[in-house]
Amino acid sequence: MLRGGPTTHATKRRRGARARLLAGLASLIGLATTPRRAEAQQPPAAPEKIAVGDWTLSPTMQVRVRGEYRRDPSDLGGLDFYGRLSPRVRDAWSVHSRARLGLGAERGALRMQLTLQDARALGSPVPTASFQGAPGIGVLAPYEAFGEVHSQSARGSFVRLGRQVVVWGEGRLVGNADFSPRARSLDALRLKSWFGPIDVEALAVLVEPPSPQGGAFGDASAPLRSGTQLFGALGKWAIDPLLAIELYALARVSRGAGTELDGSKWSVARLSGETYTGALRVSGEARGWSYGVEGAYQLGRAASLQLEGTDIRAWAASGHVAKKLEEVALTPTVRLAASYASGDDGGTGTYKQFDPLLPDVQRFHGQTDLFAWSNMMDVGGSVTLVPWTFTTFTAGYRYARLAEASGEWVGAYLRSIGRAPAGASADLGHELSAAFAWKPWTPLELRAGYSALLYGDGARAIMSAQARGRREPDNAVYASPIGHYAFAQATLDMP
Repeated sequence: MLRGGPTTHATKRRRGARARLLAGLASLIGLATTPRRAEAQQPPAAPEKIAVGDWTLSPTMQVRVRGEYRRDPSDLGGLDFYGRLSPRVRDAWSVHSRARLGLGAERGALRMQLTLQDARALGSPVPTASFQGAPGIGVLAPYEAFGEVHSQSARGSFVRLGRQVVVWGEGRLVGNADFSPRARSLDALRLKSWFGPIDVEALAVLVEPPSPQGGAFGDASAPLRSGTQLFGALGKWAIDPLLAIELYALARVSRGAGTELDGSKWSVARLSGETYTGALRVSGEARGWSYGVEGAYQLGRAASLQLEGTDIRAWAASGHVAKKLEEVALTPTVRLAASYASGDDGGTGTYKQFDPLLPDVQRFHGQTDLFAWSNMMDVGGSVTLVPWTFTTFTAGYRYARLAEASGEWVGAYLRSIGRAPAGASADLGHELSAAFAWKPWTPLELRAGYSALLYGDGARAIMSAQARGRREPDNAVYASPIGHYAFAQATLDMP
């Protein structure tokens, strides 16, 4: 038989079997070497916005719980400004809870937002007078409730009416005060647009409503008051990442009902009158550097001081600079800051104590919230480290003193702490602080902080004058040399 002759049927079967075996081996090798992408993929993230017909809905939720503790606080207990005496407060603790549930709806140029907030405080006494209402009494109210018409451009022009969050600049004059138990939102008409390279904004806020409002809404026989309003205009020119210029003009017109009167000259000066504030801010952030410099001048009239009122002349300035060292271990950020705000000299002429209007808290003048941008000068610094991903540790120092020893010491929540006796020192003290923040899960943030305030001679003199200290057999009151503050907080924020 010649080679290459006709192939038998058996030979064909053997060749077919070998081909199928080789194909199977190739398939197994391919399966073993191909990345298992289908199993490695994570499930798709849930959408943050939901389409319903022509509308886009954006649900939000936030729950925050915080516990606070104060030891020998300078602003609790003792004498008030009416001369009424309450027991000394050595240990003050409180637990705050805050829950927000919101829904935004957008259709073309129309946007609406409704966010309900339930804020509650447990414990006694309230640590900073920042929570309106008695301990254990909750406040359920809209945190946001506004309608907006906006443009489709990237610069975001809009007209917005209703309750909303407003922060101008860093929040020194108009801020959100989010650290406070309830935070601050404003009933306002707000307009934003631009002219060439300059973004402009106008604001009209109803801080306190007029009264009476008629039989259906209030007591028609009550004294007529126009309430308190805040009007403002802002212009911002972002020339470069390291150079942005902001110019503010704010007018506070007050004919209040006196609900915040505590007997102090500070609260009386804010009750009725007009305060006009002009401010200039220069800031920038790039290449690890950030800075901000701000100055403000106030004039107006405090109608409640003296029979015919008193003119207002006050000013303030602040500045900070920070550098993030990306190439150094633990990625430290070093920050230096200083500020000054004029105080009243106690005379019967011009009132000179600067009013920061609606400031932020827990950001500019230390964790204890015992200092405000009013009759105060301070200087401080901090170092923030990143030990591991989503974790920061900050250590800070601050020295503070009164600008005018005879003026009032005002806390971050704009409550007067006291006035020093004649001839007392202006020294308020040294604050040492530490804070820790960690995000074990993207929506969850855990924070804790501690501060020790070494009271200066001026602070101790004020505390002694307000009977906030130990009473000796000779009836003299000796204030504690140090005050402590600590907090622990958990926040769940979705999305």
